[in-house]
This record gives sequence, C-alpha cells and structure tokens, in this order.
Amino acid sequence: MEHQKEEKKITPEKPPVKLIMSPKALVVKSNKLVEARQRLSIQEQRIILLLISKIRPEDVNFLWYKFQILDLAKFLGIEASKGIYIDVRKAVRKLMKRVLTIDRKEQNIDLHWIEAAAYGEKGYVKICINQVLKPYLLNLKAHFTKYYIGYVVHLRSTYSIRIYELLKRFENLGEVFFEVDRLKHTLGVDQDEYKLYGHFKNKVVLVAQKELHEKTDITFAFEETKTGKKITGIRFVIKKNDPKQKFLALPEPPAFVCEEPIKPQKHQAREEPRPGSAEPPAPPEENGDSEENFNRLVALLPPKFQKMKSVQTVIQRYLREYDFDFVARNIRYANVKSNAVKPGTNPTRQANYCAYLSKTLAGDFGLPFQENEEVNAAEKDLAEQRRRAVEEAKRKEAERQAEEVKSRAKAETILQTLSGPALEELRKQAIERLPAELKTSRYSSMMIKMEMQKMVLEQIAAKPPTPAPKESTPE
Repeated sequence: MEHQKEEKKITPEKPPVKLIMSPKALVVKSNKLVEARQRLSIQEQRIILLLISKIRPEDVNFLWYKFQILDLAKFLGIEASKGIYIDVRKAVRKLMKRVLTIDRKEQNIDLHWIEAAAYGEKGYVKICINQVLKPYLLNLKAHFTKYYIGYVVHLRSTYSIRIYELLKRFENLGEVFFEVDRLKHTLGVDQDEYKLYGHFKNKVVLVAQKELHEKTDITFAFEETKTGKKITGIRFVIKKNDPKQKFLALPEPPAFVCEEPIKPQKHQAREEPRPGSAEPPAPPEENGDSEENFNRLVALLPPKFQKMKSVQTVIQRYLREYDFDFVARNIRYANVKSNAVKPGTNPTRQANYCAYLSKTLAGDFGLPFQENEEVNAAEKDLAEQRRRAVEEAKRKEAERQAEEVKSRAKAETILQTLSGPALEELRKQAIERLPAELKTSRYSSMMIKMEMQKMVLEQIAAKPPTPAPKESTPE
C-alpha cells in the first residue's frame, strides 16, 4: 500500500510530452516580429530559437517549457563549473531584461521576450514566453517567415542570425533594399556603434555574408547606393545555397517538457475599432457582461445560431472574463471560418458552430485574423490612393497638353497675320534664343517654329489687358 501511495505521488495524472530537438525543427515568426528592433546575445538567441521551435501549429496558448539546467548549459555553451546553475540563471535573467520593439500601425510596442522563469524544482527551470507575443507566434496563417533551426543555431554572430531572418523574409522576392540607418535600427545597433559605414560593412555585413554562405540555405550579394559621397543604402540579392554540410552537428539538446498551458491574461487595453467595422463602438462599460453588450454580440452571430443556449452561454462566459472587442473579433473569425456557416470551408472539421466558436475564443484566433484584415485593407487603400494619384497625374497632363495645343494654335494664327519684315525679325530673335546644338540639328526648323510661337505667347501674356470702352452718357 505504501509503495502504491508513493507511486501515486510521483506519477502525474497527465504525463508530460518530451520535445526532442531536431535540426529540422521549424522556427516560425510573423513578419512583424522578424522586422522588429531587437538585439540579443548568441546565448539569448539560442534560448528564444529553442522556445519558438517548440510551438506547434495547433497550439492556442503558450506552454511552460521545463528542462534540466545542466542540459541547457551545454546547449548554451556554458562551461561546467560549480557556479553553472548561477550562470544559467544569469543568462535567463539577461534575456528577461531584453526589450524588443514592434512597429504596429502608427505606434511602437516595447516588450520583453520572456514573461517568467521558475526554479522551484531542484535542477530544473521552467520558462514561458510573454503572452503579448501570441499574435506574432501562434496560429499564423499568413505574413510569416519560417526556417529550420539547424541553419542558424551555429551562426557565431548575432547579427548574422538577424540578417538571415530578414533575408528569409524576402527570399521569394529575390532581393530587398534597406536604408543603412534603418538596417542598423532593426539589428539593434546603437547610435555610437559602427559610426563609419566601413566598420559596419566589415563587422556586420561581410561577416554575415561569409557565415550564411558556409552554414545556411541562402547566400547573398549586395550593392551599395550613395547619396552624394555617403553610402546610404544596401540592396541585397538573395540566392538559394547548398552549404557544404546541410546541418552542422547540433549542441546536445536539453530535454524540454510541455507543462500545462498558461492561462491567457485578461485583456486590459481597449482595442481601437476596425475601420469600416459593421458594429458600433462598445460603450464604456464593455468589460462587464451587460445585457446591452451581450445583445450586440448575439446580433453578430449568424441568425440560425442566435437563439442557441449553448452559444449564448459561451458568449456570456467570455464576456465576463474578457471584453467586448475580444469576443466580437472571435465571432467574426468563426463566422468566416466555421464549416457550420460555410459548409466545406474546412473539410477536416465538423460543422459544430458552438464548438468552433469555443476553440476560437480559447485561442483568440480572431486577433491575427483581424490584424491580417487590417493589413490587407491598408494595402488596398494604399493601392487605391496610388491608382487615383496616377489617374490624376494623367488627367492633369492631358489638360496641359490640350492647353498647349490650343495656345500654339492661337500663336500660329497671330503669326500668319504678321508682315514679312516682322516675321523675319521674330525668326532671327527665335534663332538667337536657341542653344547652339539645336540651331544645326535636323529638327532646327521645327524648333525655330516652336520658339516663335512661344515668343508670341510671351508677348500676349506681357501686354496689359485692354480697358473696356467707357459708355457714353447722354447730355
């Protein structure tokens, strides 16, 4: 009996899933995250790459990742010593202090990669990723970059890793242009570092070029552009590469273990309503489960599901825990993606609207969906603005040409009324105004004619307007 009790104590109800490190483990990040300003050491990059490579496509929340500190130390290249536990903890703490900046709409978001690290169990550490990063790492459907971890984990320069990510982002285009200052900003280069372009080129760009060619699946050439005498831009030409060794031998992987999912935090910040959104903005009391908010959310449901008690219960539960916008965006997502609304949208899933909506709310699938819609809407709006600008430029050019034809016709009419001597004198003046090379060109006659017309128009413009005749007043 005592033996059975002991077994019960040490055996968890749900055995954890061991995650094995593979060189073909995928690192998947949203493009916004790839382009974010960040600077990490090689050790910190390795921790982040490991954690991201453990995220699975079906995950709806971040997990705790637990591993032995000794294993992690080997992976990070920390030498065995009496203070190895302290050294690993220092490395994790430094990572927790690192700030990355994500550009979003017209605002920047400063945040940390790591939300927490727990050391409760002797010899182990558990790390969880910042919940704010969910839209940039979980359930990505579009606008993301992916690559095998085996290509980057052995790069020795942190800038090489970042340049690799940026070039993978634009690999399908085959090239990308960066302003030098913008590239430095994205790589996290401080203003007092590499002030001379030559230093930046030698220590960052050329090092990355050599490392990527030797160890990764892409290589690049680059061209420099100048403003005056100063190099202000770099055009990267990206090409596929077959490194001498597909994947270098990876460091011994730490034994990661999935723990229970981390419960999402309540959304404190109110989100701005989407442009063109069908529903009116939520009232100030949107964080509660007011009857008004509930009715407005029910109205967003497809009509055939509005009276279903199960669906209403789900909405009430999430409205109490989160806010109006959180529930609304996930209802919109479910309305687009659920088989129950659009049969055949996803043949692998059943047509159960309530179940699909529950899963959508649990993973907040609506947030990346909403952000992608906003990006697409912004791109369409920009394309429309450009189209209108082109049309307006064409219209103005057509008007200018029509006005020029009209003016020259008027000038030609006046020329035909001039006497021979006056016409000859005007011709001499026109020839004098022409550049020397045009006087002897094959088009000289046409150019002289056009210059004469121009002079006539100038004379008309210089003449003061003729005053209107005064009306005679009867005496």
